[in-house]
Amino acid sequence: MNVNGRPMRTIWRAADGRSVEIIDQRLLPHELVIARLATLEDAARAIKDMAVRGAPLIGATTAYGVALAVATDPSDGGLEHATQVLAATRPTAVNLPWALAAMRQALLPLPPHQRHQAAIDRAAATRRPR
Repeated sequence: MNVNGRPMRTIWRAADGRSVEIIDQRLLPHELVIARLATLEDAARAIKDMAVRGAPLIGATTAYGVALAVATDPSDGGLEHATQVLAATRPTAVNLPWALAAMRQALLPLPPHQRHQAAIDRAAATRRPR
């Protein structure tokens, strides 16, 4: 996406290294608002309320939502909870279950202490190249 002639992603890791920022697409094209997603619930709300739109961005937001969740609870139960919360946000979105399956496949074989960084890496890989 170009904003004032400058290429910009629609989702990226925030400068704090922990949260994610998105362009709130509900306000486009009249206003450019950047929203911070710091928790699983923030990511779920962004998907459900359509702050993110389009299959690729929904998939990327889903993947980052899992990463935000495992930052606080990297256990198998925490991963399952994140999967359930995100799956309920927009059940008909094609990339949402794809992203959840990809994240589960990448994270479940790992010990919990390795899951957060792996989740961040996998979520970043789901974004479209510029």
